[in-house]
Amino acid sequence: MTLTLLSLTAHQLLGRRRAILIALLALIPVGVALLIRFAGDTGDGPAYETATDTIVGFVFLLLLPIGALVFGTSALGSEVEDGTVVYLLAHPIARWRVVVVKAVVASAATILLTAPAALLTAVIILGGFDEESLWWAATVATVVGSVVYSTLFVGLSTVTSRALIIGLIYVFVWEAFITNLFSGTRWVSVREYVEGTANALTPVESVTGKLDGQEAAIASVVVVAASLIVGTWFLTRFEIGERA
Repeated sequence: MTLTLLSLTAHQLLGRRRAILIALLALIPVGVALLIRFAGDTGDGPAYETATDTIVGFVFLLLLPIGALVFGTSALGSEVEDGTVVYLLAHPIARWRVVVVKAVVASAATILLTAPAALLTAVIILGGFDEESLWWAATVATVVGSVVYSTLFVGLSTVTSRALIIGLIYVFVWEAFITNLFSGTRWVSVREYVEGTANALTPVESVTGKLDGQEAAIASVVVVAASLIVGTWFLTRFEIGERA
């Protein structure tokens, strides 16, 4: 049953227009990197600073959260919204397993479409695999962010039918503005976990995360675990008819 659920969820997410739209969005940072490379324009700073600014601005702040939001809220949220989740819950499968499978598939889909963009952006601008391992740091940080963001949004989709709207507010209001105004809010910003992870994996100091690698790792694990627990609890409530 688990394999069947994995297959159905993967087909649901990657077999629709949303996957094509995210794939097109993933071409933006790569296209920008190509323009920078062929134009020979790295700005006023070194190539590493240009590569980092491009990755942070186009991958970490735009592509990654949007991709995870689309896949995360659709993996289970669409079934909850249209009521077909009742048929899924009618099968003898543990509710925590449903949430985990949905989070795994959403994370995998996000990784598939965002990690290559981060890797290619770094490699293209720097002209290869740099010794400072910026390409590695960007790729790993994107993978971590994909898992945390996607799991968070899967859990959110079990709580409310407005998960997409709330997710957009979280990404473009909370993370984009609030966390820049108040340093204490860094603990509730997945973007900070991503930047902290990248900062820990490369000596290039242009990756300016407010959290160090250990703090980012701990926060990421806590968010993933909490999202799975909350998602399981609300999905169980939905089953017994308590969810509005």
